[in-house]
Amino acid sequence: MKKHGHLLKLLNLREGPQGLYPEPRIWADYRDLEGLGVHFSYGFLKNVGESFHPINTDKALMHPYDEVLVFAPCNASKDILDLNAEITITLGREFEEHVINEPSAVVIPRGTPHGPITVRALEEPIVHYLVGLWPEYKAVSTPREGKSRGMNYSHLIKRFRGAWLLLSKKLARTMPPGVRARNPGNADQIAWFSGKDLEGIELNISWGFYSSPGIWHGTQGGGAHIHPVDEVLFFLGLNPNDINYLGAEIEIGLGEEDERHVINRPTAVVAPKNFVHCPVITRWVETPYAHFHLYLGLKYEARWLFTQ
Repeated sequence: MKKHGHLLKLLNLREGPQGLYPEPRIWADYRDLEGLGVHFSYGFLKNVGESFHPINTDKALMHPYDEVLVFAPCNASKDILDLNAEITITLGREFEEHVINEPSAVVIPRGTPHGPITVRALEEPIVHYLVGLWPEYKAVSTPREGKSRGMNYSHLIKRFRGAWLLLSKKLARTMPPGVRARNPGNADQIAWFSGKDLEGIELNISWGFYSSPGIWHGTQGGGAHIHPVDEVLFFLGLNPNDINYLGAEIEIGLGEEDERHVINRPTAVVAPKNFVHCPVITRWVETPYAHFHLYLGLKYEARWLFTQ
């Protein structure tokens, strides 16, 4: 194994916590992510009428940590702002019911009752993933005592329209603050939330579609850089019938040695704080794939090791 090979983590289906989801999903926690205090789950919503998180609709959940639940499209041929679904989620002790019909991130502050989530309408499968700021999943349940349609918690629903957006390679030449000029291998469409967008929690997340070969960052050295906090880069497939299929081959450089690694299955790459990583180069693409980044800080910061 290469020196930094342990930082690449193949992502696999797991059953997950009992009573949370009706079928296996991709799960990763501190045991998979070099001891980081974060966990992640990824899967697809495919059935109308399905309730989950938790499956038991007489209960809600509470976590001792902040959580973000994301609902996003998985059809890369369409607009990233089109969800083509209607999801309901209950939030708070009042068990307010909220309807989500646009791609959105839902912030769940620690100790906030939430769930269940129900698929009310669905034109085609969509993605649902979660990030919990805790080493592993942990929850307690609380009884539901009715249902309100108030607006006390509506501010916790963050629509993609309010995030930093890149909708076409033709519409923008720069990435979010601190991310240098883009090249053909980078995203076709991407939504990016900073911690400021997510109620001030120490987290940046994104959701993007990628379909073209090429290098990602238009800087000398391919954008090699470091961060003052930990980051995880997720490379994920978009086929709702085969979650293990990535549909692309991607090369990434790791460490000061620029050690090269190849990714051709759903994979997480852990970049500990102050660890040199990139360039990222998409070698070939059979079908569009997704990239999601998880940055454990309020504001995205990077120190680029080469200048343009």
